[in-house]
Formats: sequence, structure tokens, C-alpha cells
Amino acid sequence: MKKQKIQCIVIDQDVEVTALLDAALRRSNVLLELKQVASLAQLIPVLQELQPHLLFCPHEKSAPSLELLETLQRYSPDTLLVWISRDEWQGLTTWLMGVESCILPLNDVDYFGQYIDFLLRYSTIKQDFRNCKHLLGVAELRCHWLVDYSWEAIAYISQGMHLYANNAYVTLFGFESMAEVRSMPVVQLAEAAERKAFEAMSKAADVGNKPSNRLLITLRTLEGERMRAEIRFIPAVLKGKRCTQLHVRPLERNILKGVSLRKQDNPWEASELRLQTASAPPPPMQPAAPAVAVANTADTASGSGMKMAFHKLQRVSEQLPTLYVAEPEFRQKSQTLDYAALVKQLVTPASRFRLDYWNLGQVVLKLSAQGSEKPSYLVFVSVGGSILNNETDLKRMIELLNTAPAAAKRIVLALHYRDCMEQLQPFSKVVKLCKAVGVRLAIDGLPDEAQALRFVQAVKPVLVRIDPAKIQRLQAFVAELVEHKCKVIIPGIQDKTALKAAYASAAAYVQGGQ
Repeated sequence: MKKQKIQCIVIDQDVEVTALLDAALRRSNVLLELKQVASLAQLIPVLQELQPHLLFCPHEKSAPSLELLETLQRYSPDTLLVWISRDEWQGLTTWLMGVESCILPLNDVDYFGQYIDFLLRYSTIKQDFRNCKHLLGVAELRCHWLVDYSWEAIAYISQGMHLYANNAYVTLFGFESMAEVRSMPVVQLAEAAERKAFEAMSKAADVGNKPSNRLLITLRTLEGERMRAEIRFIPAVLKGKRCTQLHVRPLERNILKGVSLRKQDNPWEASELRLQTASAPPPPMQPAAPAVAVANTADTASGSGMKMAFHKLQRVSEQLPTLYVAEPEFRQKSQTLDYAALVKQLVTPASRFRLDYWNLGQVVLKLSAQGSEKPSYLVFVSVGGSILNNETDLKRMIELLNTAPAAAKRIVLALHYRDCMEQLQPFSKVVKLCKAVGVRLAIDGLPDEAQALRFVQAVKPVLVRIDPAKIQRLQAFVAELVEHKCKVIIPGIQDKTALKAAYASAAAYVQGGQ
């Protein structure tokens, strides 16, 4: 590094002291510049301009020492403060503010000269170290900028954990946020059979100072897709701390579809339930007598039996996606029982779950059967509250949704507000699981209450279907929900007056009444 001139400042010294100090400095045979200031007020702009190596001050006038230390700490913390005394001595001391100081005896000429020589060399080293830190910071900043704008997938890692990743890396592995990146151990992205080699190279990179060799390895995205890739570990610095850059270059994609890595949110994702399970109808439901007996769901030739019906909702804005409500219907001869009528006749929560499970299975089958088609509509499916207090029911529902991830992303799963409030703790678990399988969440039967607004603000559902029977101020309540970024469905529209009022509000969808 280029040799720099050492800047020295003297505060308010008399002529004799200044002459002795100047002579000692000149004898050191070091390139330096000596500047004198009369007071602390004059010192501040000099500190800002020069960032001096040494500051000399008479020890007799040390009463404002705290103020002087604060000034140095603020404007030039690497400057060495040297008190000049007649016969007192004190070695270098680091104060709480990080400023180093010492006291030199002027009467001991030999010692004074030796210590001045030591301080000049020490301050030079300190100045060089300061410049090195600055240059390292500049290099780190530029390196970080290049990583962010690189097309190559790059992550900063340390001790097996992610510290940071660029957009290419986040997109490649399917992370949803930087928080999810930091929570994922790096080794989990490697195929199980190749993790030992990956860990060995990662640990060697933590202590090495040279880029590693390239390694061909099989990696997995968070959705379970396997890919053959070339990786390399390169030493790096992030926020002043040593770490390693992991460079990933995909070579072959879509090798096989495996299990999703998001197990921390969904403990059942490892199950490989066949899609045919969804198509199997639940055991026949037993409505309360004297209700109509439920026919076999396969009895479609005569137009009787259980069927899943799609009801299209009216969009208030054409920019919104098309939305259908999927509901089961039971038909026998000329009689039809809609979803609401069926729910009223079900005796137990288990019966309600069998009905909802069958309906959800029909939706999954219908969406999965479309194959390569990419229709833009979403499907609104209601489920009862049994999944909130029955672990088995919840597990079966998640397994069903996991059979068809593409279909699950187009399903809006609706839970009734009353059920959610009665089971708040398990509801939070259901929210996490729905997010893990890609299902959108909706709240049904929302009343016009302050508590309901706070609930919506905390949960952030994508859709809310209000309860018309419990709404006193339609437009104001809908406007408050929209402020919380919730799209609102207004059901029960039976006449033109109600339809006009619904369109005058900020609602997203309108649903006809029964």
C-alpha cells in the first residue's frame, strides 16, 4: 500500500514544548505534517478534514478530557490522543468510547523520543488498517451488488445455514421469502445420498481461503423437483464477517418429482396418497329421519344421487379472476337437496366432514382432469369445523390436496368464522398447512363486528363471504374489509334493489340467494 503522510495536531502548546515535540518528531525520519490549533472549537473542522494520526494536548489542561474524548470518538475515533506532561507517564489506554490515549513525560528526553517513534509507527499501522477496512467494505459492497444482479444462482452461507441469496437462487429453489431462505439448512437442498460429499466441501470452505473445485451433485427444489447441478464454494465476506458463496449452475432439470421440502409447515407432505382415493365416495351419509335417503353417488344415468355443482359468481370488476362455488347436491327424482339443506340434516360432525371431503375430492378430480389446459378460474369450497378439532380429518384433507398440487393452487378453502373463533389455536395450524399446500384461505359467514375486523386483519384471507343476516351497514363494512386487502363476496342477492346495493359497495363478487 502507498506510504502516506502522518498527520499530527498540537493543541495550545507553549513555544518550548512545541519546539521539543517538533524536534522529537523530526528525528523519527517519518514523513509527517504538524499542525497547531488553539482550542477545541478549532479542532473539530481539522479532525473532519484530516482524520489525523496523532493529537497532542497538554496534560495540565486535562479538565475537559471527557469532552475531548467524545469529540474524537465522533469525528476521528482512530486518532491517538497523546497527553504531554512534565514527569508523569501512562501507557496506551483504550477508553470505553474506543479512543486510545497515553501520557508522555517531557523531561525524560530519551524515553520521550523512543515512545514518539513507537506512536508514529503504531499510528501508521492503525491508519493502514483503517484504509484496509474501508477498501474491504467497498469491495464487499461491489461484490454484493454483482451477486444481486447476477444471472447465476448465488447464496452466502456459513456453518451450514443460508445468510443471503440473490433472486436467481430464490427463484431456482422456489423460496417464498428471504426469511424462508435463512431458515433452510443448505444441506437439505442436496439429495440424501449425496449429502456427505456436500457437507464435506461446505465445512472445508468454512476454514479454507481458496475457491473449491466444482462438484456435480443432485439438488432438490422446495417443491420436490430434482435437478443435476454444478456447485462451487468461494470464500467471501458479508457485513464484515467471513462466509462462503455457494454458486449453483443447473445442468439438467425435471429428473424426477419428489417430496416437498416444506415439512416444517406440513408433517404429512411425505405421504403419497393416490389421486384415486379422492374419487372414492365416502360411506353413505345417514340424514336424520324422515329425510330422503341418500342414493349411490354413481347413480348418474337416471339423474339421481350425489353430484357436485359449480355456481358461477358475478364479478363486480372484469379484472378479477372468475370464481365458482363448488357445492354438493343430492338429487332423487324431482327432489333436490342443496348444500345448505344437506348440512342441516347431518346429525354428526363426522357426517359433515364426509360430505365436504367428497365435495373437495370431486373438485380436485375436475381440476386435475383438465390436464394441460390452464383456465383462469378459482373454485370456492366450504369445509366444516371438524378439521379444527379432529387431527384425522385434517390429515385426510391435506393428503387429498397434496395429491394434486396444481389443482390445490386454484382452490379457495372456506372456513366459517364461528368455527374459527371457537378453535383459534388449531385454526393457526390450519392456516400454515393451507399455505404449505398452496391452497388459498377464505372466511365464510363474517358478521359486522369489530372483533371480526380484527380477526380478518390478523389472518389476511384472500376472500371473505359476509353474513347478510348480521350486516347492518353493508357499504361501510365492505369498505372496511377492502381496506384490510380482503376481497368480499356478498351472498343472498334476490332482487334488483339488493343487487344495486351490492354493486354500489366495494365488493368483489355477488352471489344469488336461495
